[in-house]
Amino acid sequence: MHNLPEPDLHWTDHYVKYGFAVRRGLVDRAFCARALDEVRSMLGQTLPLNEWTRENTGQRHHIASENRVLRGVYDDPGLRAAIDEMFGGPGIANDQRQFQLFISPYDPDAKAQISPRGHIDFVKCNIPVFGSGFMFQVSLVKSEPFSGNITIYPGTHTHVQRLVMNDRSWRFPANEADIPDVEPYEFVAEPGDVLFFHHLVCHSGNNCHSAGRSPRVVLHCQALRDEWLHEVDPDQPGLSPWERSLATNGRYVCDRDEKHMRDQDKQAARAAAR
Repeated sequence: MHNLPEPDLHWTDHYVKYGFAVRRGLVDRAFCARALDEVRSMLGQTLPLNEWTRENTGQRHHIASENRVLRGVYDDPGLRAAIDEMFGGPGIANDQRQFQLFISPYDPDAKAQISPRGHIDFVKCNIPVFGSGFMFQVSLVKSEPFSGNITIYPGTHTHVQRLVMNDRSWRFPANEADIPDVEPYEFVAEPGDVLFFHHLVCHSGNNCHSAGRSPRVVLHCQALRDEWLHEVDPDQPGLSPWERSLATNGRYVCDRDEKHMRDQDKQAARAAAR
């Protein structure tokens, strides 16, 4: 589907209930144009977007956090205000600018379809109940249905969190059959549109086989706090939208240091990759 489950909900309430929200035109289009020029320079690509293909461009996931032009997305006033709104005020998000550049060019051998099921970003490791932030994607281009867009599986953040709360040994993908099937939402975007999504909502990338051969070109970003949440109570007044999205399963107190656990998992993954 390309329509939000409840388009009339305030965007933060939509995020709480469904694990994602979309803000149209949030990031300045002038930034998107500069960023796209930078991407072209990085790739050495001069062809029109609808001539980018998997053969001449490649499907790419670049860690681009050190690129001075692309880092500027975090300075966009509209985006900064949205991050502050999610966290409940200014000065709560840290200044870590962790993001990747995702490019999905036209693939003539692919099919115009989207994945029926998604994944979470915690594979064969401990899964944090709370974590310290959320994800967002900023589109630099106009995409179409089946442009390789990200798909989100609405409401699955609540299911996954409940499964982990009830069994801290629950793992993805070993136990993914416990997650119900839902109709996916495809993020078809204009330049400057932003998709915000929960760290536990199921999502998926897709191959690009759109009618107009439009690629997906997005910045895949994180907004983080230094402090990891330890407990949450939905009856506590004044919770931020981000905190409310972590309280949909009721009051919960973590019985372990999730930040330490996550750091250990990352160290183990790096060691295994050597």
